[in-house]
Amino acid sequence: MKFSILCVPYALDYAAGTDSVSDVIAWDLQVTSWADQYGLDEVFFAEHHTLGHEPSPAPELMIAAASQTTTRVRLGALGHLIPYHNPVALAHRMMWMDHLTGGRYVAGVAPGAFPTDAQLFGTGGENARMLAEGLDIIHAIFTKPGPWRIDGRYWTADMPQFSSSVNGPHLKPFQRPHPEILMTGMQPRSPTLAEAGRRGYSPVSQEVSSETLIQHWETYAEAAKSAGHVPDRSNWRITRDLWLADTDEEARQQALSGPLGEVWSEVNLPLFKDLGLGSLLAGTAVPEQDLSLEWLVDNFFLVGSPETVVKKIEKLHAEVGGFGTLLMGAPSRGQEPERYRRSLELLGSEVAPRLSHLAVGS
Repeated sequence: MKFSILCVPYALDYAAGTDSVSDVIAWDLQVTSWADQYGLDEVFFAEHHTLGHEPSPAPELMIAAASQTTTRVRLGALGHLIPYHNPVALAHRMMWMDHLTGGRYVAGVAPGAFPTDAQLFGTGGENARMLAEGLDIIHAIFTKPGPWRIDGRYWTADMPQFSSSVNGPHLKPFQRPHPEILMTGMQPRSPTLAEAGRRGYSPVSQEVSSETLIQHWETYAEAAKSAGHVPDRSNWRITRDLWLADTDEEARQQALSGPLGEVWSEVNLPLFKDLGLGSLLAGTAVPEQDLSLEWLVDNFFLVGSPETVVKKIEKLHAEVGGFGTLLMGAPSRGQEPERYRRSLELLGSEVAPRLSHLAVGS
């Protein structure tokens, strides 16, 4: 079992005008330092352009900064929003990050889900097609020597033949044939997870119920097998928020009244309900109108003492048939950041070692 953190980042204080951009950046880099210190496996940085409560327009810059202050934790984007980049330029930044991190880079990609980002870039509802075309170009740059040319609907890539006069084109990834590529999905029969399966990339399930997670794996595995790939559950990352304290009572109180509870009560849960997606969280366990922060803390999130959280992770692992990595969102700094540091310390020192027996197969 591996453990990863996604720095979205949740920045309600920045949205309220009481934190600066520098504060947001500093907190994400602090979380990354703790993850490295306590033996966690990965830290990812999101990409958003128009969301004031989730400001993170340049995950590659966060990866570069974090690479200079960490030594072992893997660093990635979750994900690079392909439609908002020229894929030729993005592919070269991805390869440079792979070398900069000494092979610790993980390449998460996505089409971009927020309408206001799409409006800003003027993609006109073409994000899914742009994702597919951009990935074709990026994969060719990673793996194919020139000369070759791709004339796409949205971009053209014309790779020259190697020339000794310029000693290039020259750049290839540090990891061969390329860094691990991730794609995320939320809907039960997510087309993005199906695309990941067809391409042989690794799946990431967003925060949804066990019933939906089972459908995620079925969707991914069917597409992978149809394309001649072998789906491997050890490469499956499942998102579920987690909070640890020394006792169950402390953990529950901190989750309800601290930054985890704040972002869910003020942003995430209202958004799920407004979009009619509450059933993705609760499954059939509770009607959507009855969803509450208290229900999530007691029945959905992984909250408690180390002993309790170990049991909850084991239960989730069994319910969905096995997965390789638990991915959790990093909360905002809040008023008592020491509590989150302690949560990560307990995760690395007490929970992770107790879950080493969990094994997954294909």
